[in-house]
Amino acid sequence: MRIGVIGAGIVGLSTAYALRRYPVTVRVFDRAAPMTGRSRGGTRIFRYAHDTPALVRYAARAREGWNRWERTSGQVLIGAETTVVSGDGAAERYAAMRAAGVRCGLYPSLASVPGLPARPETPGPFLVDPAGGVIQAARTGAFLAAAVRRGLVVDEVERVTAHGHAATIHSSRGSWQCDSVLVAAGAGPLVPEVVADPEHHFRFTFPLAPGADPRCWIERSGSWRDGFTTYGHRAGAGLWALGAHLPAEDTAWSLPVAEARRRALSAVTAYVREFLSDVVSPEPVDEVYCAPTRGLGDGIHVARSGPVLSVWGENLFKFAPALGADLAAAVASRGLPEDLP
Repeated sequence: MRIGVIGAGIVGLSTAYALRRYPVTVRVFDRAAPMTGRSRGGTRIFRYAHDTPALVRYAARAREGWNRWERTSGQVLIGAETTVVSGDGAAERYAAMRAAGVRCGLYPSLASVPGLPARPETPGPFLVDPAGGVIQAARTGAFLAAAVRRGLVVDEVERVTAHGHAATIHSSRGSWQCDSVLVAAGAGPLVPEVVADPEHHFRFTFPLAPGADPRCWIERSGSWRDGFTTYGHRAGAGLWALGAHLPAEDTAWSLPVAEARRRALSAVTAYVREFLSDVVSPEPVDEVYCAPTRGLGDGIHVARSGPVLSVWGENLFKFAPALGADLAAAVASRGLPEDLP
């Protein structure tokens, strides 16, 4: 059986890695090197904290997979920083975690939650997710890419055509016929099941005060500016990576990238100056750009059309071991994943 995977980001690589257990031949297509699209950047946040017990349980299953990857690679892939969610949604996520049987805590004030780069007046409540931490994204991508390197193909896929129970992947350098295809390249033109609504997004990295070792923090109070929420985590020694959710007019796809960056940088640097402690300079030392799909949130979406299975969603990195295993089983059987939340 021959299987094509389109997209060499975290989802495509984790699926190809899981497919090594099957008697199949796999090719992973991407127009660039692995982990240079939506999965780019050195770090991400792992968390159990989600809005529904089903997503919490799926994150717990994914954590077991991360543990296996760590044992196999001999590397730490998720740190022990913990993750904190504050403000809107913290209580709901606490309830979902408790319903799923996952250890957590909910506190009314910052005084009970040390280790955040927050000013004393930062409002709560504060959900503490002890199993959360920083995912070493680049390290994970390198581990997976090395494991499936013989199947990696740097080539841009132009379209996929289905004919009966088979499919053909048409790329800039030719075509390849296979029995099953997974499209894991975001909600773009190869995924006709969803109308993509991309937006600009930037994550900036700032220097931390010497000795600062903050927890991962999803700040949703909107108290600095109405509707302005952020996520942040330690991106390395002395570094704090910070992304913000901005008004739609500041992230609209119709904006030139340079203008979207200017607006994002202006808002984020003002937030850093006025709202954060432990960040010693509002001048970023690094940045990551991506084009997420507006409104997808934490859910996982799949659709099948004949031999072609498509997957898309936001914030999928943390689910990678479980999601890759489920997608591998589905693409090998030409069915749909059975265990997705």
